[in-house]
Amino acid sequence: MKKEEILKKAKEENKNKDYASIAVSNKGAYLAGLVMIILAAIYFTYEILAGKGTNYALYSLLAIYNTVLYGYQAIKSKEKRKLHVFTAVIWGLLTIMLVVSYFLGKK
Repeated sequence: MKKEEILKKAKEENKNKDYASIAVSNKGAYLAGLVMIILAAIYFTYEILAGKGTNYALYSLLAIYNTVLYGYQAIKSKEKRKLHVFTAVIWGLLTIMLVVSYFLGKK
């Protein structure tokens, strides 16, 4: 394929895409996830210190969010693919453990 053909094809694929909007959305999703992790850590610490036990349902939501996030990045991105797969698997295992604990821990 010639250089001109590649450039023409790339222009056609990227037509009508607002990269600034995409960047803002990505940054917003990143910040939302970060705030969610911080808030969950605060809740977790409070529950332990107050002797209230652990809310496995809450933490399973946090874990599944990260499982999907890193799993999607592993599928769509070629950069750091092994790291994203590893991270998604770890978060996935944690999700499974939390969901099982939630259902088996109830009396």
